[in-house]
Amino acid sequence: MYFFKTNSLNLSKKEALKNLWNAEYPKIIQHKSIDDFDRYLNSLSQVNHTLVLENNSVLGWFASFLRDDEYWFLMILHRQIQGKGIGKQLIEKAISEYTTLNGWVVTNNDYQKTDGTLYKSPMGFYKKLGFTFFEDIVLDSSGLKAIKIQLKR
Repeated sequence: MYFFKTNSLNLSKKEALKNLWNAEYPKIIQHKSIDDFDRYLNSLSQVNHTLVLENNSVLGWFASFLRDDEYWFLMILHRQIQGKGIGKQLIEKAISEYTTLNGWVVTNNDYQKTDGTLYKSPMGFYKKLGFTFFEDIVLDSSGLKAIKIQLKR
């Protein structure tokens, strides 16, 4: 398993990331087409991607990007590599590059994934890493509710 950093994605990588997103995030925010996913990617400014690859398969994705003069991130790990320290490595690498990282975290376990299993909130993971939770800053998008989180170096 290795990390691959890039500023641009080819079509096959976009398709792999869309599939990872749709498999691991709540169904309510899935991307129905590659065009839909492309619109999302194009909405991100100054994006840097780190892909977690094994045997040419994408098992994880970390992206940092600029939004409202702050650095934000998203992270998705395939369920087979969750709990193995990879997410922690990705966050530690990112916080060494940025003084502050912002993100959104789903706070409950009520959302279903595409396969019918429940999405497990990663709040405990982010608490262990020392993120601050802003329960008064809420994202309510497409029926999904999340709160802002932040890590400062």
